[in-house]
Amino acid sequence: MSGGGPLRIGAIDDHPAILHGVMAGLVSLLPAETSLAVSASVDDLLAEAPQLDVVLLDMSLGDASVPADNVRRLMGSGHRVLLYTQETRSRPVLEALQAGAMGIVGKHQELSDLADAVLEVAAGEIHLSHEWAAVVEAEAARLAPHLSARETEALELYAAGLPLKSVARRMSLSAETVRVYLLRVRQKYEAVGRPAVTKTDLYIRAVEDGYLPPPETT
Repeated sequence: MSGGGPLRIGAIDDHPAILHGVMAGLVSLLPAETSLAVSASVDDLLAEAPQLDVVLLDMSLGDASVPADNVRRLMGSGHRVLLYTQETRSRPVLEALQAGAMGIVGKHQELSDLADAVLEVAAGEIHLSHEWAAVVEAEAARLAPHLSARETEALELYAAGLPLKSVARRMSLSAETVRVYLLRVRQKYEAVGRPAVTKTDLYIRAVEDGYLPPPETT
C-alpha cells in the first residue's frame, strides 16, 4: 500500500494449499487489487524478493526455523511482520514480538479479525489483542532479569557500542569493575534462560528489554 497503491501481502506457511484457501477469503475482505504471494519458507519468500506491505508468518514451519530469527530476517529485508499462527505458548510469541513482529492473530480467529490486523500493520500500527497483551506483559516481566542501577548503566553503555575502557571512564570506574558488572548481567540473563554471551547478544537483550531503542528500519 506504499504511496496509496494496492495492498501487497505475503504469507509464509508450510501448508500453502490450505493457506491459499484462507488467503482467498482474506483478499475478498481487503481493498480491491490486493495482491498475494504465498511461500512455504522465509528462504522462498526472500528469494522471490517481492515488495510487500505485510508478511503473515506461521510460527511452526516444517524447516524447524526459529520464529524470532525468521522475524528478524524479514524485518531486515524491510517487511512488516504479522504472526498468523496456532501457537499458544507465551514465550515464543514474546520472542517473536521482541524481534520486531507487529502483532499476532490466531488461526482460529475470524477472517475479519485477520483483515483488520493486516490493515493496521500495513499502516504501521501494532495489532495485539487485550488477551495477548496481558500474556506477553506477564511473560516479559517473568523473563526480565533484575539488574542493579550500575549493572543497567554498564549494559546500556557497552551494548550501545562503547569499548570497555570508555564505559569505565563514563562510569568513573576501573575497567575490571565494569567487567564484573557485565559478567553479572550475563549471569542474570543466563539464569532466566536468555543467554547473552557476545556483545551482539547483549545489544539484542538491551533492545528487547527497553534499555536501548530498536534500530531504525527503512
